[in-house]
Amino acid sequence: MKKTLLTITLSVFVFAVTTAQTTFGPKQTINSNTGNDPYAIASGFIDGDAYADIIVGTTIANTLVWYKNNGNGTFTAQPNITNTISFISNLMLVDLNNDTFLDLLVTAYSSNSVTWYANDGNGNFGAEQSIGTVNGASGLSVGTIDGDATIDVAVTSYDNDNVVWFANNGAGVFGSANTIDNTLDSPGTVFLKDIDGDTDLDALISTSNYTPGVNVLEIFRNNLVGSGTVSFTKDATSVVTGKNNFAYAIFEDVDGDSNLDILASVLGTTAGTGSFSWYEDNGVGFTETPFTTSLGNPSSVIFADLDNDTVKDIVLSNGTAGPTNQIVWFKNNGSGSFAAEAVIDATQSNTFVMTISDFENDGDLDIASLAYNQDDLNWFENLKFTLGTDEFSTQQFSIYPNPAKNSLNFKGFNENLEVSVFDILGKQVMTTSLSMNQSLDISGLNNGMYILKFEGINSTFKFIKQ
Repeated sequence: MKKTLLTITLSVFVFAVTTAQTTFGPKQTINSNTGNDPYAIASGFIDGDAYADIIVGTTIANTLVWYKNNGNGTFTAQPNITNTISFISNLMLVDLNNDTFLDLLVTAYSSNSVTWYANDGNGNFGAEQSIGTVNGASGLSVGTIDGDATIDVAVTSYDNDNVVWFANNGAGVFGSANTIDNTLDSPGTVFLKDIDGDTDLDALISTSNYTPGVNVLEIFRNNLVGSGTVSFTKDATSVVTGKNNFAYAIFEDVDGDSNLDILASVLGTTAGTGSFSWYEDNGVGFTETPFTTSLGNPSSVIFADLDNDTVKDIVLSNGTAGPTNQIVWFKNNGSGSFAAEAVIDATQSNTFVMTISDFENDGDLDIASLAYNQDDLNWFENLKFTLGTDEFSTQQFSIYPNPAKNSLNFKGFNENLEVSVFDILGKQVMTTSLSMNQSLDISGLNNGMYILKFEGINSTFKFIKQ
């Protein structure tokens, strides 16, 4: 790979705020013909460069296509990833074989399958590898379930009314299915996170039965003993019962009190009758607080800091059919107080899923979405920061070489640096202080993509370790 000098003006990472509040640019269509009924999306660093790419799965066309981020606001579709599965219901980019590259993990509803495809680091995905058979495979989550530091996989079996997990040996070889639960009717989503602070991953499961008023939201606590002995126990009290079809449910600390709350969206049984709520952990149970939203059928939920004020905001999409349905966001004012919804877009139909990433490397998070009814893949530029230089000099700052084998050099700083390095999964792998003109020793890192952050600078940079 050719080594290049990454040269950025100082004003790229010391930004000027365009407004007091984040705004988004108009819809930019990446592909207006993704294949019939796109329903699954994820973003991440697929091909070893410094720009986050996008991958899409379709339910009718049965295609898996990744879109290369060209670094200039455009994306190029790559050839369809060879597969034999049908009705792709969910996908994730995650390192399953511990080689630091993001592999592709997929559930397919009609073929009752959970499969994965190894990435060689350049965006070349290998042959389809089966993890297991799951009838009506739908919901998907990953994490270290059995305490052995490898990435395991949890899947909902919508048709068999159970939720299972598969243990990974660290090389992408998976064992047989283990049961998390087999008592719920039509489980649709599963989300893994440590809700009780005992270091193991618990499960949040919602049901998605289309019969009105029968769906539930339940917590299953992991009773991990040592490394490998796993069992789950359902809480005696449900988070909530009597709901319509849950679309999304995730654990998040919504109000900053260090307790994991829940954000959940419900699709209505008829258009316009859905809802979106925050379930606050009050220490003895959960209290529901509905959000006021114009969205008739809230679907995808993302909890992320859109305006770079250190607290995470909420992005919500609309699963209703019709060409004027919105994506909206709620600014987090802190301590669980949110501003009224602000519309990001109102031009898509059946926006069931979204993904979020800094597609431009300008320090703020952008959004990509799928319009299921229109077979469209679109993205929206976050305009929080501009590259203006009214208040800042155009002194050149450089990171070189990039890619690098043993060390990174910095040019343009006139003071000492506090620097942290994160892997592509967000894990901090290095932190150190550097004097002026001192190089950063990266010889101990595994090959792959890393993210570099400097204390006091509200931006990140990406580099490749060879």
